[in-house]
Amino acid sequence: MAGLAGTGLSGAGAVGMALPAPPAGPPAQVGGLRVCERGDTTYLLDRSGRVRSLTYARLVPDNRLWVRQSYDRAGRLTGLSVSWSGFAGRLLDVRGSFDARGRLVRESGFRARGVTTPLGSYLRAVPRGLTC
Repeated sequence: MAGLAGTGLSGAGAVGMALPAPPAGPPAQVGGLRVCERGDTTYLLDRSGRVRSLTYARLVPDNRLWVRQSYDRAGRLTGLSVSWSGFAGRLLDVRGSFDARGRLVRESGFRARGVTTPLGSYLRAVPRGLTC
């Protein structure tokens, strides 16, 4: 099999091959932020335990939705990015900026014709007392 060349694996041995679980250890770090995964949502927490980013994705055949919410040091929503594509191609690739009161003040990017869902409808609430 051409895709396995140089890996030391034969095509017959690769099918059904199980990989070992990663070793248990402390939460991963990204740029000084802790990574915390809960279900289909990934959170980045600062040293004080405040959520600085929330990301989730929905992947189904011929459809991909990816959402990222950003927060300031006080825990206020500052930005939202939504990327959505389907079998027909790109449907939504939009970024939004929020003021200190959580109101959408700017939206930029691409929306396919007929995609009018408000950007705020993609927001997820940050759970209280999230710990990793």
